[in-house]
Amino acid sequence: MTPDAVAAVIAAAIRDHPTNTPEAQARFAVAELRAEGWHIVAPDVAQAVLRAA
Repeated sequence: MTPDAVAAVIAAAIRDHPTNTPEAQARFAVAELRAEGWHIVAPDVAQAVLRAA
């Protein structure tokens, strides 16, 4: 399930850049999420980090 805060950022990226390709919109969304402190990693990476902790 997508947290509401993440969904809002994705929706804003699409709304703010409606003429961009879906790939560009996704990059805008990821950049904004990272600027807000979110960490986006592949599931395998996240599991390895959690096991190592």
